[in-house]
Amino acid sequence: MSIEYHYGIDFGTTNSSVSFMPISDDKSYPHPIHIGDEEGRPIPSTVAIDRETGVVFTGRDAWNKRGELSDTCECIQSVKSLLDADDWAMDIAGKRWTAEDVASEVFKNLKKAASQANEKYPMDSATVAVPIGFNAKKRKTLRRAAERAGISIEAFVSEPTAAFYANHEALSGAQHVVVFDWGGGTLDVSVLKICDGRIHELSTAGMPVAGDDIDKELARKLHAKVVAAKGRNIAFDDMPAQSKDMMIVRAERAKRALSEEDDTVVSLNRYGELGAFRQRLTYEEFSVIVDSIVNDAIDCLDKAIADSGEPEANMDKILMVGGSSNIGPLLERLDERFGDRLYFPDETVWSISSGAAQLSYLPGRHLCAQNVGLRLADGSYFPLISEGDSASGWKKELTFGLVDTSQEIRVVFAGSKDIEESESHANSIKVPGYAFLEEQLKLIAEIDENMIFRVRMKSSMRPDRDERIWEYDQLKLSYELDSCGR
Repeated sequence: MSIEYHYGIDFGTTNSSVSFMPISDDKSYPHPIHIGDEEGRPIPSTVAIDRETGVVFTGRDAWNKRGELSDTCECIQSVKSLLDADDWAMDIAGKRWTAEDVASEVFKNLKKAASQANEKYPMDSATVAVPIGFNAKKRKTLRRAAERAGISIEAFVSEPTAAFYANHEALSGAQHVVVFDWGGGTLDVSVLKICDGRIHELSTAGMPVAGDDIDKELARKLHAKVVAAKGRNIAFDDMPAQSKDMMIVRAERAKRALSEEDDTVVSLNRYGELGAFRQRLTYEEFSVIVDSIVNDAIDCLDKAIADSGEPEANMDKILMVGGSSNIGPLLERLDERFGDRLYFPDETVWSISSGAAQLSYLPGRHLCAQNVGLRLADGSYFPLISEGDSASGWKKELTFGLVDTSQEIRVVFAGSKDIEESESHANSIKVPGYAFLEEQLKLIAEIDENMIFRVRMKSSMRPDRDERIWEYDQLKLSYELDSCGR
């Protein structure tokens, strides 16, 4: 019996995860299998590079020891946010490291973990989930980084679409779904509308404060309790790097414990010069520590709902994904407000990679969620692509006659508000003309693998030269599900 393996990747700011679907000849549809670190959790996206030797450390070990490693290594923890930064690079051990180089190391670590879990069927290709609004440059860089690690990106899907698809059976019948994705590095809230088998992304809001920030704040409060109990006066920032790492790791464990318990005990056998300690932390103390962060998270949720144009009463389900979405003080507030409209998957931290893996096996198709076209010389509108048209592999070739013998052909783009209201240099382009009566404008429009809308234009009189290109990387898309019912 032969088996196909379909992989999905959630490339996260702080943690990344891999899920795969093993599909046998009978095409049975199993539950996705998840690939994590040695603790069975998503794999930290941390990369540490030794300044002298260039040796690379990745994964949970690099994350847990990032403070200690910082003495000898450059530690990069949020490469996802650097993928479009032209001015970001580091010279380390005789090599210039770019964001693409660092991202490739994250992919290599994911591929290694996948190979260890599924040696016979390595992860040579995958569907990768990215945030809504993940710009074209980031997608290009991420694709190149994956290719350097030996992974071909089959397709990009949005993270909220992947999260919804992973849980679509439980969300059956919901027309408006809020995806509340709070991980280690960011909070991303998206409002989806599901209609006629299509997922429309109505709005999104986010903030760069998440689980890592909670861990650090909790570590500082625990440190304050320890120094008070021992009658000492030493700041957390003045502790040895290894001690700070150990305290942050213990704080993260305490945060998880307090999602289910009324209190927990945090202890270390050696905490720098403060020696051994054992401190009890109550749920009430934890609630006070995270109160302001929870308030900001709820403000983010409110903004996404307001920007969707739909009243809060129309939100059928609030899909809670990401490790930080389980903290008790947040859930208390949301439960009072939404009650049974809150939905928690059994495997919260794996929803996005799981949905990406499922979409790798049963891919739907991206549809254009806006109009893009040309404003002609007489003021009329000529459509290139319209809302509802398939965007996957879309291409169109056209020839236009010219109304004068100008030596400069001005092409104006239109069709949607953001294009038409942009600055003139962003919604038009000038193509060299040659002042011949029989001259025509040759135009090729297409949407590439990174979902960039690109138009190539040149005069028919010089087909081998003077091509001009217009690119639009904010194309709005919806997603049509191939088979929710399987």
